[in-house]
This record gives sequence, structure tokens and C-alpha cells, in this order.
Amino acid sequence: MLLRFSKILTFFFACFVFIGCSLDAIEDQANSNETDILAYIKIRNLTLQKSPDGIYYQITTPSTSTKVKSVGDLLTYHYKMTLLDGTLVDSTNRDKGISRSEVLGVAGSTNVFTLPLSLLKEGERGLFLIPSALAFSGSSFGAVPAFSVIRLELSLDAVRDQASQIELIKQTYSIQNPEVTSTGLVFKKLVENPTGALVSSNAPVLINYIGRLAYSYVHSDASYNAIFGSGTLGTPTMPFILSQNNLIPGFTEALSKMRVGEKVAAIIPYTLGYGTAGNTSIPGYAPLYFEITVVAP
Repeated sequence: MLLRFSKILTFFFACFVFIGCSLDAIEDQANSNETDILAYIKIRNLTLQKSPDGIYYQITTPSTSTKVKSVGDLLTYHYKMTLLDGTLVDSTNRDKGISRSEVLGVAGSTNVFTLPLSLLKEGERGLFLIPSALAFSGSSFGAVPAFSVIRLELSLDAVRDQASQIELIKQTYSIQNPEVTSTGLVFKKLVENPTGALVSSNAPVLINYIGRLAYSYVHSDASYNAIFGSGTLGTPTMPFILSQNNLIPGFTEALSKMRVGEKVAAIIPYTLGYGTAGNTSIPGYAPLYFEITVVAP
């Protein structure tokens, strides 16, 4: 019993030593980042302030905007990200109209963008020096060594609530004079077939669809695409039957207004889509744009 107790004490002592060493290493890295940032500021004679989170920043282009950012808003921005030595990490391309967007307040957002964005008003630009603990921490990838300070030039170009995102979709895809149902579904027939059979709960059909977000987003391969999904529901041998499938409410409502042979544009508010949680490919609070075609099996 005494031997067992001794082993337990040895185990906990080893844990405390390990934790203590880890905390010391983290503190040393934080101090090193702070030293590098202050040296960078001094050499370049910059005037930056420090946020409560620990980011050094300067608003280089101020704005008089009074728009308040809220959880669920779509933030669209341009940036250039480098290391302190000038090594380029990543950037958007304003000349080609390639921006980046993210939904404010959803899970999975990255501090390297969300914290600086929180310090900007719509229309503002800023310079941010971000310690590794608020950027990529101990991760290394590409040109970024572990525990690197990140230099970020960032401009917040637009802050859009859901209504503004829906208007953006309508403009982008030229959806004019659509029907808006009592639930908020925006619905427009692109191809009509008045003699086609209505899509009823038990009518076998095939559904072709393509789904897009209100904005383009960055894939892991660095390409930009607004499409989050496309495909066919049902097959000629096993047609799609509405009552036997659990679809998001907005998609079900759109189908219930269609006839075989028709194609529609449907903008689905997030309340009729994937809600505030989203899923693996769709962020929370995201309104969705679908083009849907119904054909006979």
C-alpha cells in the first residue's frame, strides 16, 4: 500500500513538473513575441495601441460609419498577411474582386481575423500585429513557423445582416420581382410548366439542385467558390418522394410550390435552413440560394 502511494506521489510530482515547464515555455514564448513586436514598432517608428486581448493595432483609414455589428452578420474584408520579416503568408485580391467573408460569432472562426475585425468599423482599414497565442500558436504551415507573430493589413468592406445578404443574392443572380411567402422564403420560377404535375408528398420525382452561399469563401486549396453543394435527389429506379425525406423547411416549401418540368430560384432564410448552428459546410446564420429543377423519373 505504501509503495502504491509512493508511485501516486511520483506521478503527480511528474505532472506538476511537466505542467510547470509547459507554462514556463508558454510564458517565454509570449515574452519573446512581445519583444519582437515592440522592436518592430520602434524600428519603423509606428504609433500603435494595444487591445485588451494583446493585439497591437492602428486604424490607418478611419470611418464615420455608425453601423453596429451583430452576431450572424456577414463580414466581408480584404487582407494581406505577412510575418514580421515581410514573408507573405496569404492575401485576398482586390483587383480581381476576390474578398473573404465570415459570419460574425459562429463557431470555428479564427482569432487571427475575428479579433482584428472586432476593432474595425465598416469601411475602416487597419494594421495589426498579432502575437502567436492569438494567431496560429504552435502550429507551423507553409511559410509560417510555429509561434510566429502575424502582421495583418485588414480592411472591413461590408457588414451585412440577413436582409442585406438576401438582397445581395437577388442582385448577384438577377432575381427580379420574386414572391416572398409568409415564412420568408424568396421564390422565383425560372422555367414554368403549368401543365406539369404538382410535387405532392407522395409523388415520385427527380430533383436536380445547386446550392450557394451569399458570398464566396476560401477552400483549403485556396480557390474561391460560393457553391456549397449540388446533385440529384432520387434516381430513375428509386425516385425521390417528398414525404419520405427529411429536408430543411425552406427546401421542402419550395418543392411544394413546384410542378414537374419547372426550375426555380429559392432564397432560404437561415431560420428555414440550418439555423444558427449550421453544418460542416454551411456556417450558422447563413441564408442559402438554391436553383432547383424537378423532372419526371
